[in-house]
Amino acid sequence: MRTDRNFVCSALLASVLTAWMAGVGWADNDVLTVTQDESSMERIIEQNLKEAHQLVVNEKMLSADDLMLQLPFKGDPMPAYRYDIDTQALNKDDDGKVTERGVRIQLFTTIKVAADKWPAVLSLINDFNRRKVFSAAYIDSDGEIILDWTLNVMAQGLATEYVFDVVAREDKLWHEMWPDVSKALQ
Repeated sequence: MRTDRNFVCSALLASVLTAWMAGVGWADNDVLTVTQDESSMERIIEQNLKEAHQLVVNEKMLSADDLMLQLPFKGDPMPAYRYDIDTQALNKDDDGKVTERGVRIQLFTTIKVAADKWPAVLSLINDFNRRKVFSAAYIDSDGEIILDWTLNVMAQGLATEYVFDVVAREDKLWHEMWPDVSKALQ
């Protein structure tokens, strides 16, 4: 009986250590941490999206040290659309050091809403925003429908995989929203 208990305890300990070690390895390679510059996080995100998810990722330099990632999607049944992924400093300490950074993930639908269709489309968007907690939809100043989501990265870090998770969730939301938007635009 004692041998069985020791075996169970050893197996349990081995399982816990294996899970912990896997977590440590995962954390070393795939966690976004607060950075002071504008492009380090984007580079980590880009690598994850390309290697783990085989997505096409285009780089757009906003300035000498600020990189934005663009992910083109074919659409079907809706017109082609894209994601823009960029990080922004959200909070700084008294010395000006960034203590919290946001990863903004925007889905640009390429759908321009004509002025006479705004009321119907805004009604759909308002209903969407009432039902969806983390994502927001709006019509920008050019009349384009945008879906927007921001992830907060604080001192403890955030798994890089959450960026892909948001892309997948926004993609699903846009596919759900498209039939109603399409009807409202007719």
